[in-house]
Amino acid sequence: MNEFGILTFQSTHHAMRAERILTEEGIITKTIPTPRDITLSCGLAIRIAIDDLEKVMELKRSGKLEYKELHHLQTVDGKRALRKLD
Repeated sequence: MNEFGILTFQSTHHAMRAERILTEEGIITKTIPTPRDITLSCGLAIRIAIDDLEKVMELKRSGKLEYKELHHLQTVDGKRALRKLD
């Protein structure tokens, strides 16, 4: 089983800024193409560890981080389950 958080953004600029902020906060990120089943708005998304979901949502609530949506992506036996969190 694989689980990740996927952050989506309004623009590439927003994704790059978020990556910098997350890195400064000690969150390991991986920039990926936005999965088409999530959105078509911006071509870049950021993948984060499932353990960092709460910290990322807190950064958004505090106004330090801006993102469009946060999704939980889980893959079990080759089947993807996607759930919007924020």
